[in-house]
Amino acid sequence: MRYFQLRAFDAVARERSFSKAASLLGLTQPAITTQIRNLEEACQQALFLRTTEGVDLTDAAKPLFELTRQMFATEEQIEDLVSLATAFRHGSLKLAADGPHVALQVVAAFRAQYPGIDISISLGSQREVWADLLGYRVDAAVIGNAASDDRVMDIRVAQQDMRVLLPRDHPLAAFESVSLADLKAHPIIRRESGSNTQRLIDEALQRAQCSLSTAMELGSREAVLEAVKQGLGIGFVLEREVPDSPRIVAIPLVELRACNVDSVVCLHSQRKRGIVQTLLSVAATLDLTLSSAGHPDR
Repeated sequence: MRYFQLRAFDAVARERSFSKAASLLGLTQPAITTQIRNLEEACQQALFLRTTEGVDLTDAAKPLFELTRQMFATEEQIEDLVSLATAFRHGSLKLAADGPHVALQVVAAFRAQYPGIDISISLGSQREVWADLLGYRVDAAVIGNAASDDRVMDIRVAQQDMRVLLPRDHPLAAFESVSLADLKAHPIIRRESGSNTQRLIDEALQRAQCSLSTAMELGSREAVLEAVKQGLGIGFVLEREVPDSPRIVAIPLVELRACNVDSVVCLHSQRKRGIVQTLLSVAATLDLTLSSAGHPDR
């Protein structure tokens, strides 16, 4: 069993993909495949299950992944310690986020202090971001309403209201605010399963013992905005996501004031890494909260 076999195994386990692991390590996919095959022969058992969506760890491989994460997390901490000596003039930070708006403000604050750090952000649903974080595929994440989890620490950076998106000629467009009851006669556009926005709406409907008819379900924020512009239904977005469009009006939803708390989160096992510590320190200085009174509707 060799170092590079374990490195290949750890990368495939994190990325759930042989090709992504190869890209991460700067190797060819056949080289990764060979390293994994040799490791499986040394272990005398399969380590990965190939699926249509990628690869999953076998039950036998899960304890090994926990150990390789400890091993390479320590290596990453050593690399970060060396980076600290050069005041983070270079390095990389990999983030996941369930929306671009708050995440990019966090990144802007970080880059203002550490311009030499290469930063990548993968965007996805709340469920996908959480899976990336717990799967060690990112260093940290920016996420709304982070679940309570003993494995994770969080720093709150913003708070947002929910807004109802309406075409400018809609009967409700002149209202200063609306309630869920006001929307009963108007079909809504739902977001995909795993969406933080949709979860908040569904929970509010359940609390209010109210139901709304569905015009359609769409898988992205951008698709919802376009559907509202076309008059296909009512949409919902958090206040930082309100588009700058003369064709759309965004009105506060009474039941969901201050419903979303955005946080920078990381695994406790990663928080001692220098680059992660630095991100958390920057996040702790931020106050991106919007006041409803100070945020004009569009």
